[in-house]
Amino acid sequence: MRTSHESLHDFVREAMCRAGARPEDADQVARVLVAADLNGVDSHGVARLRRYVEGIRKGTIAADATPTVVSDFPAGAVVDAGNGLGQPAMLHALDLAVRKAQDTAIAMVTVRRSNHFGIAGHYAAQGARQGMLTIVTTNASPQVAPTHGAEPMFGTNPLAFALPTHPSRPYLYDAATSAVPRGKLERLEREERPMLPGWAVDPQGRTETDIPSLVKGLKAREGYALLPLGGAGEDHGGHKGYGLGLLADLLCGPLAGASWGRHVYGPDGAGLGHMVICARVGAFVDLDSFRAETAAMFDELRNAKKAEGQDRIFIPGEKEYERADERRAHGIPLRPPVVADLGDIAGSLGMPPLESIGGLK
Repeated sequence: MRTSHESLHDFVREAMCRAGARPEDADQVARVLVAADLNGVDSHGVARLRRYVEGIRKGTIAADATPTVVSDFPAGAVVDAGNGLGQPAMLHALDLAVRKAQDTAIAMVTVRRSNHFGIAGHYAAQGARQGMLTIVTTNASPQVAPTHGAEPMFGTNPLAFALPTHPSRPYLYDAATSAVPRGKLERLEREERPMLPGWAVDPQGRTETDIPSLVKGLKAREGYALLPLGGAGEDHGGHKGYGLGLLADLLCGPLAGASWGRHVYGPDGAGLGHMVICARVGAFVDLDSFRAETAAMFDELRNAKKAEGQDRIFIPGEKEYERADERRAHGIPLRPPVVADLGDIAGSLGMPPLESIGGLK
């Protein structure tokens, strides 16, 4: 099934409102989820809607929470999300960081007592479109084992970096610090595609490649664990991914005054932390000159000698921008399990199901 991004946004917004979210918060959640689907990050798009709807309805996400600044200073701030939705809290933090960096050149804002906020790259790209080098990270539910470990101790903890190399299509790097995020495993399962060895281990620390068992075990916290970026051990750089994932947890846990590691989710909700750093590029170098130099750099990279069987070298972010263009023009594809889940959500909320729009199939 394909549907337009506008219709998908309206569906998500309506579902969030009916679940109990404020209209402005529902709109922000819809924008972030649909942005993920537009960019082809289907694992973090509307396939995640249920977690927000159920969180509000069960009371583990506070629908009426308002992000509050608990510490404010010229080059930064600390925001308390009040166990509310992660998207409004992170957008509030990003706005603070951008405004402060306009005055101080560099600013950092942390968020505590928050929930899942979607794709980190969405916020980083927004900051870059305002002339900022923007770094965004968050911690997450414990699913990753440390190098040489065999139990989940911290989350897939993404890192996103964006620079204003182009007014609307900035350089954008956004990746989990694990070898693979759980969402990708769920997508591979839906598509009936295999996973690679070295991505995860079972409770005994042995390589696990059975996706259904792994996903079920991760959700039930039965000792299954993903491995850091680079995979098992140190031979392929797994210790580097471990260091990056732990760095994200340090920044978003102890530094943000939020929960960390195995403690980010409790019976009463989440205690996630987020962090954003903005640096005004124009304070360091003329922005037009910066863009001209990075354009020359990217051209050299694209024109480098290609590996055998390859015909193109991509700059981080290009694939996502091109996929978004295609999906805006031809609709966002949704796989049957996602369509069925959205239908169940719609039925439980007493709203019409999502339908193909404009003859898209």
